[in-house]
Amino acid sequence: MIKIHEADPIKIITSSVTNFCDSLGYCEYKIPFHIEGIKAKPTLETIQGTRAHIQEEKFEEEHFEFEPITEEQLSDISTNVEFKREKIFTNLLIPLQFSDDQVLVSLLGRTDKVFRNNQTLVVQDDKFPNKLEKYADRFEPYPSQILQALTYLNSLYSDKGYNDPESWFEIPHTEKSWIIQIRDKHNDNKPYKIFQGMQTREALEYLHYSIDRFARLVLGIEEFEHHNSAQKCKPCSFALQCEFRVDTL
Repeated sequence: MIKIHEADPIKIITSSVTNFCDSLGYCEYKIPFHIEGIKAKPTLETIQGTRAHIQEEKFEEEHFEFEPITEEQLSDISTNVEFKREKIFTNLLIPLQFSDDQVLVSLLGRTDKVFRNNQTLVVQDDKFPNKLEKYADRFEPYPSQILQALTYLNSLYSDKGYNDPESWFEIPHTEKSWIIQIRDKHNDNKPYKIFQGMQTREALEYLHYSIDRFARLVLGIEEFEHHNSAQKCKPCSFALQCEFRVDTL
């Protein structure tokens, strides 16, 4: 979902975090499909991953009890806080200026897990791939996964959904950190590999560059760049419809 509308004098681009990260971290040519509202058929990996997320959410509900977090606890940076899995919605708002155009980018998502520990804001994202072996020799997550974690880390948060403008809040902190867990859905969702990192200045610059480029591509200010990788085109859910695919089909 990528939408463009004008609230004079501002052009507002609204996108899901998933579509933003998929487009900038995987293939820019996915953007037109998302703008047109074309939904790709869910892959087996996506379906199984959704089921695994639901299993984790149910497990947490059955085995852990969370007390409501007060405003005082939230504002006290020395207090550790943890929110229920899959219950926190996110919105990253970034204003941009292109020549005479004022642009506002809104990236909407929902975190797997967000908490504050020892004054550090932490976002955890869980992945349930079909092929664990593709992560065997990796020392860092894929670009789209890092981009997703950074987007969540720099967002506003809500536990009431997207439509309540009074529900958005910040989580005070001194540092930001992300955790990306690669989990084995065929072995009780146990962690196969865990990537961790702190948000650095370079990481924040990468996020802002990606959002700026995303907006330029959506508005037609810049042209798409092809990754020229048959390996990426072959499993792409838009491959059969995409005239720019590297023809390996």
